[in-house]
Amino acid sequence: MLFETHDVAKIAYGVGYESASQFSREYARMFGMAPGRDAARFRVAATVDTVELAAAE
Repeated sequence: MLFETHDVAKIAYGVGYESASQFSREYARMFGMAPGRDAARFRVAATVDTVELAAAE
């Protein structure tokens, strides 16, 4: 879901949380960073992979 939307509240409600802040706290506790920061990290990694693939062609 982090790849599909930048809206952490939408993700929180989509997976059953009633509180976006509670989701963010528990996500950060489990994965080591806030979901918004993790999503940004995924987007950067995907961009780098795309650039590397294009350069290899």
